[in-house]
Amino acid sequence: MTVIPDLKTLYEIDDSLWLEETIELLKAKNFEALDLDNLIEELEDLGNEKKFRVASFLQQIIRHALLLQFWISEREYNQAHWQAEIISFQYQLKRYLTTNLRQYLEQ
Repeated sequence: MTVIPDLKTLYEIDDSLWLEETIELLKAKNFEALDLDNLIEELEDLGNEKKFRVASFLQQIIRHALLLQFWISEREYNQAHWQAEIISFQYQLKRYLTTNLRQYLEQ
């Protein structure tokens, strides 16, 4: 078994194990041992991922609403599917939308 000298090295080798170790350090309130550089990077990525997710749901809602309104030749065949997609994307958007993400979308 290989001994990992520190969390920074572990992050480069196995980010999943790094995450598990970081969570354990946080639970133990062992803040001095944290790999703050990579922790900050991961938290920023998480925030960006959430922004992308809610923006994507909103785009899908708009896309399907436009299909319903303007693609007349395909409406009869696809209307039920497009409406179901809109409802599904609305549900998912509501599930992930927080006050901060709502403000992000409004900007």
